[in-house]
Amino acid sequence: MKAQINKTIMSTAVETMEKLAFLFSFPDDERMNAFPGPAIAAKVGFHGLFSGSLALRMSSSVLPELAVNMLGLDDEEETNLELHLDAFKELLNVICGNLLPALAGPEAEFSIEAPQIIGDDGIGEKIEFQQAASIVRLMLEDGFCDLIFFVEGKTPEDIFSSAPEQVPAS
Repeated sequence: MKAQINKTIMSTAVETMEKLAFLFSFPDDERMNAFPGPAIAAKVGFHGLFSGSLALRMSSSVLPELAVNMLGLDDEEETNLELHLDAFKELLNVICGNLLPALAGPEAEFSIEAPQIIGDDGIGEKIEFQQAASIVRLMLEDGFCDLIFFVEGKTPEDIFSSAPEQVPAS
């Protein structure tokens, strides 16, 4: 079941990044824990059928392109850190909003909190990878991206395995 959750997270993130930000990504199965270069991270909490959070960590070098693409600006137009962070948090928010129904079904209801910038540099909370239910690593054209999925209490695996099987109509 974990493989299915990872696959759902990956396909949701890849599709959302392509459609929303014109960022193309590929699975990065070879990279274990190393994250080359400076990065930015944010986390968004959710509550509903199951509760938890989704964290997104991305190479800082991708932020200007992300902001330009999401805001529909010309490449020559200047952006600033505030626009970069807003675009980054909105990307995380949309990925989470697309992911939860993909995991729990379209009828499940969730409330999603506002994304918050986090980091391992003493600002905000740290990402505790060992507590993650799932980690998906992606390679971007000019950087890297990790999605770290946390669940409080029942995991989606528990929910999915206890859900009644649907019998095909005859």
